[in-house]
Amino acid sequence: MRDIRFVITLLLISECVVEGRIPLPFVRGGSTATATTRTIKTRQKQRRLPRNKGVNPIPLIANNIKQGLGKVGGKIQHDTKNLGKNIGRDWGKVTSTSRKLIANIPRIKIKLPLLRKNNLKSCKKLDEVCHTFASVQRGNEVDTAQLLKACRAHLAFMKTGGSSLRLVAKDLESNVKKAEKVYKKSPKEGKRLSSLLQSEKSSGIHNGNELQEKSAAMGLLWIRRSLAFQLDLYASLIQQHGQVHPREAAYNAYSKHLSPFHGWALRKVFPASLSQMPSRHEFIAKFGGIDVDELNDEYDRAIAKKLKLLVATWDPLISSWEDEFERLDLEDTRRV
Repeated sequence: MRDIRFVITLLLISECVVEGRIPLPFVRGGSTATATTRTIKTRQKQRRLPRNKGVNPIPLIANNIKQGLGKVGGKIQHDTKNLGKNIGRDWGKVTSTSRKLIANIPRIKIKLPLLRKNNLKSCKKLDEVCHTFASVQRGNEVDTAQLLKACRAHLAFMKTGGSSLRLVAKDLESNVKKAEKVYKKSPKEGKRLSSLLQSEKSSGIHNGNELQEKSAAMGLLWIRRSLAFQLDLYASLIQQHGQVHPREAAYNAYSKHLSPFHGWALRKVFPASLSQMPSRHEFIAKFGGIDVDELNDEYDRAIAKKLKLLVATWDPLISSWEDEFERLDLEDTRRV
């Protein structure tokens, strides 16, 4: 019985020693008080220290997040490139299909009404002719510089009329150059048409009413005849539903104003060029700077109104012009 108690006592003592509850004074030279103090300090130190001493979890977490975002970003970039390639390929297919579809659609011309603002803009050359000629005559006097300027503006306008007026325009231009050359030599003496004609006549370059070929009087004579011819032609275009075709009106005007002074050759050439006169609608469209398909009643009336204004300006000017030549006996009636 005593042996059993002794054994149990030894077991209990050994358990306490293992757990540190009972220090042994004879172990490694320690004493009971010293061992107990060390045990208490060790336990206090263990309580104060964190379990993972020296390890900061924040950088580790940040690094993990960075790696994760890098992988996600790389995947997004890869997917975006693939998406762009797919869109480009599909868009090319859509464009090709659309072009084929549009090519198979029949073209239809739609006639749209023209606005008044566009009408005014497209009549710029005709407006310039009306404006410059309106300032030529002041009372009974004709301003030479303004007259030549207006003729230049009219030449630009005539070219819009097509090939039918090409020969008339060429003849007019050569005579304008002839008058300009003389005027530029003495602009003060030739300020008025009457003074320019009188100055030339006083110089003795003419032989009576037979004008010197390169004189200003010769150029101005044929300019006047050309404008008289065009006055009758434009007057026939004013009526929207006129009965006379421009070709017939041109023949009549030529017979009245130019043919009496043309020789055999010119009487063959001029009528041939006039035979190309287009219809009234085509003429109006050309003067307005549009295609004949775009011409409507409103536009037609606007152009006709401007032509009527030009004709009304030319009529008294040409009459005064002719009177001045007759007064100075410079009406050369020879054929050329």
